Amino acid sequence: MSFLDAQRTHRPAAPGFDDDHVTRALLAGAFAMVALFVVLAPSWFVDARLVEGVNVWVKPQKFAVSLSLHFLTLAVLAQLVTRATRTVASMAIATYLAIGALVLETVYIVVQAMRGRRSHFNFETDLEAGLYALMGLGALLLVFAAIVLGAHIWRKSSAAAGLKTGAVVGLIVGALLTIILAGYMSYSGSRWVGVHPEGGAVIPVFGWSREVGDFRSAHFVSMHMMQTLPLVGWISDRLRGPSVIVVAIAALAQIALAVALFLIALSGRAFWPA
Repeated sequence: MSFLDAQRTHRPAAPGFDDDHVTRALLAGAFAMVALFVVLAPSWFVDARLVEGVNVWVKPQKFAVSLSLHFLTLAVLAQLVTRATRTVASMAIATYLAIGALVLETVYIVVQAMRGRRSHFNFETDLEAGLYALMGLGALLLVFAAIVLGAHIWRKSSAAAGLKTGAVVGLIVGALLTIILAGYMSYSGSRWVGVHPEGGAVIPVFGWSREVGDFRSAHFVSMHMMQTLPLVGWISDRLRGPSVIVVAIAALAQIALAVALFLIALSGRAFWPA
């Protein structure tokens, strides 16, 4: 038992969750992002400033939703291994590095929104270029926690075959594919291939360009393999189907979709043209 756990009675960190410091940290990250979304919601109504044609608060809100889902997913899937496995040094270090990255990225994104400036792909000043590069490191730390957890589930979990396979493939393959696609997008210096015109058509809610190639759609598909594949495996287990085969088919389909969207964007075309 860790020192942190010894200081607390062993009540659930939340309904359905064990009470250990790794689970608590992951849930705290998720709940903090939900709280941020609620706190920032009024900004949409009182601040009409735009950055690249969209409200300045769109970026912080989208990240709040995405990161809350990411950390909640890690907290849920961490319950597939024992407390002893969940709190080993490698998992604890990866978790707290991810929490640190969460704090730094969120603060910078919110501050840039307050200033009415871009946080991503901003090379206008040396400071902003440096902080954007630092955000890239933070993004790696966020998905690194998923890879570490996936490796522990692979080695130590006794979960049903579909859920275990979905968790392992979703966390590891999804994270690695996300690193590759996001890395290329960052290296290219833009989310777009071509020039998205001011006020040009975008896909509602997501904001992906309908005028030029947009790498974010492929990034979205790869990143959310961490949620979809464990869910597919869990459902297949409940239905007593060939769970591992079902998860494998779902994984290949999602990888193919991400690659297809990436290649469409790379050609400079929108996958849903205006």
